[in-house]
Order: sequence, then structure tokens, then C-alpha cells
Amino acid sequence: MGRPRRVYRQGDLVLIEEMVLDLDPAVKEGEALVIASENGNRHRLASPVYTVYGRRYVVVEKPSVLTHPQHPELVVEPGIYRVEFVRDFALNRAVD
Repeated sequence: MGRPRRVYRQGDLVLIEEMVLDLDPAVKEGEALVIASENGNRHRLASPVYTVYGRRYVVVEKPSVLTHPQHPELVVEPGIYRVEFVRDFALNRAVD
């Protein structure tokens, strides 16, 4: 049994480590991950970004810092991570 996959969450951004990923069909998007959050501020990670079959991945080659002005910085360890978003919704309803 191998080690568990790493998961990093910073606000509405989640990075989920992929243990195996074929990057042959990948299209490189750029040299850094820059994604706007719900409030307009940006998450930033200086690592190459790829799209594979419509999903976005970031390839972290050395420990790198994920930043956002409203959250603590996170050090992301080397690996290939799938980029996901989590949206928080508050439901208001009357209680009898």
C-alpha cells in the first residue's frame, strides 16, 4: 500500500494529487496557476499548468507556495495535482 495522496485546500481552490497521469495528450496553458476566487482575489502558484481531456492540472516540480490575499500561504509538495473548486452555499430557510 502506497502513501495517501496529498490534498491542499485554500478557500474555494482544491488541489488533489494524482498518483499516475499521462501528460502525452496534455495542452500546456502556462507557467503558473492563477485562478480568481469567488470574491475576485487570485490564487497563485508558480508551477506549469496543463489541460488533459478538459481537466486542469498543475505540475509542481519543487516545493512551491500557493498564495491568496485572504488565506494563509500553503507550501505544495512536488507532484501532479488536479485543480478543483469548492463553492460554499448558505441556505436560509424558516424554521417552524
